[in-house]
Amino acid sequence: MKVQDYAVNNIGVAVDVGSTTIGVCCVDLEHNTEILSFSFANPQHIYGADIVTRIKHCVDDNSILHAMHVLVEEELYTQIKVHLQEENFCISTIVYSGNPTMLHILQELPVEGLANAPFQPVNLEYTEDRKAKYLPGFSAFVGADILSGAVFLKMGKTEKYDLLIDLGTNGEILLLNKNNGFATSTACGPVFDHVISGARYGSESIRVIANCVKRGLIDKTGKLTDALFEKGIVIDKNLTVKQENVRNFQLAKGAIYAGIQCVLDKANIQSNEVDKVYTSGGLGFHMDKGSVFILKMLPEEFKDKIVVSGNTSLEGAKQWLLSTKMEQSDLLREYDSIRKRTESFELANFDGFQDIYMNSLEF
Repeated sequence: MKVQDYAVNNIGVAVDVGSTTIGVCCVDLEHNTEILSFSFANPQHIYGADIVTRIKHCVDDNSILHAMHVLVEEELYTQIKVHLQEENFCISTIVYSGNPTMLHILQELPVEGLANAPFQPVNLEYTEDRKAKYLPGFSAFVGADILSGAVFLKMGKTEKYDLLIDLGTNGEILLLNKNNGFATSTACGPVFDHVISGARYGSESIRVIANCVKRGLIDKTGKLTDALFEKGIVIDKNLTVKQENVRNFQLAKGAIYAGIQCVLDKANIQSNEVDKVYTSGGLGFHMDKGSVFILKMLPEEFKDKIVVSGNTSLEGAKQWLLSTKMEQSDLLREYDSIRKRTESFELANFDGFQDIYMNSLEF
């Protein structure tokens, strides 16, 4: 990355490094105005669609850690050049947000501790060097993407609990009020980006599945009717709902629903006691609320509480980028306050999780 320190033509870049998609916002730091924002596919997908596979590659061959780091940096610079349509420009600051694995790889930190229990990250603190800033996270499973998003949304300011759900590859969840917090993540895979081949967004294919359920073409267990089981449900020439599409979606939506139930149980509250429900991530931005409740992806009590929030991780990185030194000190204190009062836990260790999960699969 060609980063230089110039006072003139000073560009700052906020980056949300998702496992599947990388979101970018370029800012003119001389005038604190946004120049443009865009996203592109994470080029690390050649090493696997999920972070578990990528971690394994890094553990098996340490040179791949550097290769993945370079892939993101070079593609980021290329994409900025394409979108700015300029040959010469000066980037003085880059602020990275993302899940712990992505930020470890970007900093070329060993990822062995993320591979096995007791899951010890090398670093979750705010870190900066000459060319980049890395925002802090919670644990090996819940990262800067959720923490910076929560601060951007001003969560946890009252006695009432707010819920942030990142509907992406990792399905991270944070329940927070002014006194306590509970955070966890679920392994959703890239299902929420593309459930059905041919659909432009995950939200589009989810809406299709919901319509099929409403029409009785898919039963509550997720099974296609006998007449359609083999060939699938043909929506148009480019879009066919197959049994495997429905099953993959069920596994992902069941993981989200079960994760929500677990954080509610940790806080000893019911779903109707949650104040606001923020949805972020790719699906969170394009989410069709009606489809979500038809498919029982979220508790029914959330119907009038959802705030579709877009890419809150990118907004959190942008917030840091546009803050003064004094404001950044305030942000660090807020990050630390939330981290200190939040219990981050692994769902696999939650008593009764398997039963909760199995009961969350049906429509």
